[in-house]
Amino acid sequence: MLKRLKTVSMMLFLMGTSTGAAFAISAPGADDVKITQQSETATGVVKDALGETVIGASVIVKGTTNGTITDFDGAFSLPNVKKGDIIQISFVGYQTQEIAWNGTPLNVTLNDDTQALEEVVVTALGMKREKKALGYAVTEMKGEDLNANVINPVSALQGKVAGVEINAGDGGMFGSNKIMIRGASTLGANNQPIYVVDGIILDNSIKVGSADWDEDDKYGDYGNELKNLNPADFETVSVLKGAAATALYGSRGLNGAVVITTKSGKGAKGLGINFTQTFGFDVMTSTPDFQNTYGPGYLSGYTDWAKDSKYNVESWYYNADGVKSVKDLMEGEYYGWGPAFDGSNVEYVDGTMMPYRAFENNFRDAYKTGFNSTTNVAINGGNETTKYYVSMGYKYAESTTVNNTFDRLNFLAKASHKISDKVELEASMTFANSRPKNAPFNMSVNFINGVFARNYDVARLKHLYKGEHGGQASTSYGDQYGNIPGNGIWWKLYENNYTQKETTVRPSLKLTANLTDWLTFIAEGNYNYYYTRYENKQPGAGYANEGGYYGMGNTTKEQTNLNATFNANKTFGDFEVHGFVRGEYYNSFTQAQTLGTNGGLIARNKYFIANSVNTPSYSGEIKGEKRMLSIAGQIGASWKDQLYLDITGRNDWSSALVYSDGHGTYSYFYPSISGSWLITNTFREQLPEWISFMKLRGSWAQVGNDTDPYILNTAYNLLTGTINGNRVSGTELSSTVYSNDLKPERKNSWEIGLDWRFLKNRIGLDFTYYKENTTDQIMKIAVPSVSGISNQYVNAGNIQNSGIEIALNTTPIETEDWTWDLNFTYTRNRSKIIELHENVADFIALSGDVAYGNYRVGSVAKVGGAYGLLMSDSMTKVDKTSGMKVLGWSANMISAHWYRSGELEEVGDINPDFLGSLNTSLRYKNWNLSVSLDARFGGMVASYGGRYGTSYGFTKSSLAYRDAAHGGTTFTSRWDGITYDDGVIPDGIFLTGTQINQPDGSIYTVTSGAHSSGETFKELMDKGLIEPSHANTWTNRNNRWINVASAPSQGVITEETLCELNYIALRDVSLSYTMPSNIAGKIGAKSLMLTAAAHNLGYLVNSLPNNENPEAVRGTVAHEFRLRNFDGVTTNFTFTINASF
Repeated sequence: MLKRLKTVSMMLFLMGTSTGAAFAISAPGADDVKITQQSETATGVVKDALGETVIGASVIVKGTTNGTITDFDGAFSLPNVKKGDIIQISFVGYQTQEIAWNGTPLNVTLNDDTQALEEVVVTALGMKREKKALGYAVTEMKGEDLNANVINPVSALQGKVAGVEINAGDGGMFGSNKIMIRGASTLGANNQPIYVVDGIILDNSIKVGSADWDEDDKYGDYGNELKNLNPADFETVSVLKGAAATALYGSRGLNGAVVITTKSGKGAKGLGINFTQTFGFDVMTSTPDFQNTYGPGYLSGYTDWAKDSKYNVESWYYNADGVKSVKDLMEGEYYGWGPAFDGSNVEYVDGTMMPYRAFENNFRDAYKTGFNSTTNVAINGGNETTKYYVSMGYKYAESTTVNNTFDRLNFLAKASHKISDKVELEASMTFANSRPKNAPFNMSVNFINGVFARNYDVARLKHLYKGEHGGQASTSYGDQYGNIPGNGIWWKLYENNYTQKETTVRPSLKLTANLTDWLTFIAEGNYNYYYTRYENKQPGAGYANEGGYYGMGNTTKEQTNLNATFNANKTFGDFEVHGFVRGEYYNSFTQAQTLGTNGGLIARNKYFIANSVNTPSYSGEIKGEKRMLSIAGQIGASWKDQLYLDITGRNDWSSALVYSDGHGTYSYFYPSISGSWLITNTFREQLPEWISFMKLRGSWAQVGNDTDPYILNTAYNLLTGTINGNRVSGTELSSTVYSNDLKPERKNSWEIGLDWRFLKNRIGLDFTYYKENTTDQIMKIAVPSVSGISNQYVNAGNIQNSGIEIALNTTPIETEDWTWDLNFTYTRNRSKIIELHENVADFIALSGDVAYGNYRVGSVAKVGGAYGLLMSDSMTKVDKTSGMKVLGWSANMISAHWYRSGELEEVGDINPDFLGSLNTSLRYKNWNLSVSLDARFGGMVASYGGRYGTSYGFTKSSLAYRDAAHGGTTFTSRWDGITYDDGVIPDGIFLTGTQINQPDGSIYTVTSGAHSSGETFKELMDKGLIEPSHANTWTNRNNRWINVASAPSQGVITEETLCELNYIALRDVSLSYTMPSNIAGKIGAKSLMLTAAAHNLGYLVNSLPNNENPEAVRGTVAHEFRLRNFDGVTTNFTFTINASF
């Protein structure tokens, strides 16, 4: 019985037949062939290692187009073959054979191609291991498969790795990215993995921004150290997900690790040069959905300028000359509830007459087309004893925001030299210099708060912000355009200049000595110098530039790493034993200082600290000084290439948890055990041949997380001030205290997995189930104020994450001319708060506020709930008797609204139900097309733009019920006799006792109707006691800012505010063409490739109501869920030329 699937062989045979036809067409005719010696017909049979015939194998004379394929019996017949010709036989899943033909029939045996099974990956501490031997999940990507044109390399991983969630946030092109592996493990804001580049752990700081109160997020997001890396230098990127994978990083491995290995000259012979040039542009390809039907105005009941009725928002505003005008409405930044655009002439905000119309693209007009270029040159080479790799890269990028630029210069040099047969010395030097300028601020909010109305001509008005005196245009100075709304925004955009310069230097030295044939010694030292400085220049916006500001500062981080390792590997019969012992020294030190003017600049537009009107402000500190000593070890064994077992242990001695008197829990031990069983190697003879590889793996481990330096020893706060011109100082006790025996957070984790490949590795399935519990959470809890303190840090709590990860890799088609790869990932993580501290009354607040703020929704940690459980006191009240939503009444607007409950309740959580991705590539000869999509389904986000843009009448969702075309009910009002078509008839109930005013001045008090609890809206309509509510008041009151003091029943959490987040992103598309070697050779190149690519093309599915960017969550904090910006989608298009010489 054949163990191969005949249907697959048949399919490949038919494909091969067409390929053979192509050979026949392209092969030269008999008349064109010059035979210098006698040609014959070569025949033979191709079988596999089990003796079964191989159908559809390619048989070709090497270096020619003379080829054929094997038939159903594995036989072939190839004419025009000369003795001595090399015949090349190949088939998917087998090693290619090359045989010199001697004139006799060939019997060819193809062996399995086990290259994929012998894959070597980079694991913790930069150690290379055979993937088949690992008992835990590791995903490694080649640098050449990642997008090298992104500034932050984390972006290139999006959608590539199961179990990893990546979100760019709202930080702009060089902002930090949020990346979480297997959910959030701690209650802290930073749940980022560590980033390790050639053994050096880099800064993984996050951006903490208040979505409630920091509209512009102060100076913006300038990212972290990762933006100074050059992705073109990446050899591999390994994502270590479970605790067993990161256990050797000890108290820094709690949240996983991203291990980056850069290229080196190893394996190179002679001289090689690689040149890459990319040009590109950034375009806003999608904007949020606005309504472009109605202009500026206000709410029913407040349009006092209306000549017919104050309830008629369609009434025109007239100026003193009796001319229709929008001037005062735009100056006053009114809402978007005015008359419909009709093209009639009106007085515009600048006093001119112009058609009354929407500028439908005014959001897009606030931005521009960005430009970017990337140049990389790499040289590698060597001989038997010395290898080297040198690269230099330069990147320049302009974003779609004015004056927002980034440039970076990178240099990497690596060399290795064999001092003897047993000793090798390696050295490297990394240098980077970057300048991020003017991180984008939240300009988009002005399109939903009334500053930039739908008839605001951005293209023209954005240039009228400056007065003739040089300062910002103002009516106070009689400037012609001083009344234009948004002048201050354009001033900030075009005049202010914040420049940051960053320098990174990382030297490294490594010595490897082969002491015996089974024992190796490695000594390594590296140093990371990271220096940032900034200048903040703000010209005075007052008359003739009165005022102004100048600030400057710098931060220096120095990090030293030293380690020594003994590696052992020896075979005893069927057993292989390996292990290592390693000692580490780590020291980190950070110093920061800032200076800034105070009260304006004396000499206007002159930027130096001594130019300050008042005494300059200043600060300086030494922070982040941390030292860690570690010993790590591993012992492992394998048996007959079937069973593998590894046991590791690491002990850290850290300075972070040492108290001022010397006591503290500063010694932490982290063990792990992992194993794998190669089932196919044990039962190869019993398993069908179509099962290429099967491995069962499992692991258990502990990792940890300590604290930042110094937080334990804050004894008091220093206070300074001025009284009667004299400087005074004092101290106060800190309002926060710390437990006297804080320990590091500790994660217990176990996982099991199955790695299954079949059909000659054409299909591969990697499945993982994991469960992790992080205990001894270092949490901040509130303390009763009577104690004299407000907060305390303690060890308590237990966060559990469990889930599954699936990676399915397939190659449906693989022939000589065609290859089609189709890969999927699926991730599902479930988090749960198992335990909190006994003094926690109900929950611990994480992000947002459950009972205040612009959103009135907060993410919390609550026992029994998910991490990031969402709670609010502003859901719509539901009547328990009828089960209907409760209605309230606004007398001055004669309008109903949903009634706010005022009761704290759970409204969802921030966690996705699942993440998924699809990556596919299709190759035809020298062409290659790649497409990547990634998806998120489930979890909630809160949108500022969705709430207030709808409340104020600017978003597309605000059109609901606004006229008959949008579902509005037509009615004639009892209050003014005017017929409207914007009526809303809600399906709700007024509770007994609700008072509803009547046109005659009387009050109707709601009694019982069909339900004992009250009367429905329809019941009151049928009685003639109420009429449909105007859409503008209904929508505004439901989405308004909640003021409990003045209107406690108004403002609820609507579907525009809190939304389930579902999206499918078209992340990357690229098309490349490799030039034939004869064409590349014309310029002296070995290879020449052209690539056109696009990154972030938009969303095939987007569940947010107004098509806003679903990934623009404020900052990169793990438990953040609020969107403050109202962003569109910016797509990066690039064209790349890559040549190797």
